[in-house]
Amino acid sequence: MSLDVPPGTPRVPFSLSMLGWALNEEENIAGYIDRAGAFLHALTDRYELILIDDGSTDRTWSIVTDARRTRPWLKAYQNERNRGSGYNTKRAISLATQEYLLWQTVDWAYDVRGLAVALPQLKDVDVLQGVRVGTATAAGITRRSDNAYKGVVSIVNYWLIRLLFGLPLGDFQNVTVYPRTLIQSVTLETESSFTNAECLLKTWWRGATFREVEVPFLKRERGRGSGTKPRAIINAIRDILSWWLRWVVLGRRLDRKRGRILPAVGRT
Repeated sequence: MSLDVPPGTPRVPFSLSMLGWALNEEENIAGYIDRAGAFLHALTDRYELILIDDGSTDRTWSIVTDARRTRPWLKAYQNERNRGSGYNTKRAISLATQEYLLWQTVDWAYDVRGLAVALPQLKDVDVLQGVRVGTATAAGITRRSDNAYKGVVSIVNYWLIRLLFGLPLGDFQNVTVYPRTLIQSVTLETESSFTNAECLLKTWWRGATFREVEVPFLKRERGRGSGTKPRAIINAIRDILSWWLRWVVLGRRLDRKRGRILPAVGRT
């Protein structure tokens, strides 16, 4: 049984890959593995958890290697050093083998119950995009991230991408469910936190149809996140501006279609 899958949620006829990466998450990693396994098992018989240790210096990798001895669905990999979210996004996508893939943070930062309920809609749309509904303004800061600082960084990041690239999604940083063949066919060129938005942009430019699904943010209970360190923010802004110049201003991109965005649906 999984508390992240509401009672009565239908199982899906396709297989799932969940992607995750961890940096010094010894307090969260064991619980994440068990929670991810329960979530996937409640939805399908065919699943895997792709988990990357991003150069941890604590017991994270030791805990992961112990766990995979009794969990054949856990596929664990280790980076030789800390590489960051963009690199891990690309690596995890390339390693996935199931029909659809999604990612969830090791601190389980997103309430994916609504996403579980929405999975059958993939017979009618290409991509499910999780959105933190009503959090893209100053009034939504406290519901967008762990604290006001992270909330401000997230909102500025969202509006910068929205205004420069014109992608009409309600959020860019939440959980997304892609057909594996679609997202693996995209060439990803960035290696910062902008990589998640790059995935969305390039599938939208392919003409994909998106269904937005309400996925509320859950505040971290243990450990410390590393995604809003100054260096990570600077790298993301640099990528946003430089790739906007190449892809939009200079038109140096392969795909030029525009997909469809269907409005958000809440949890039932």
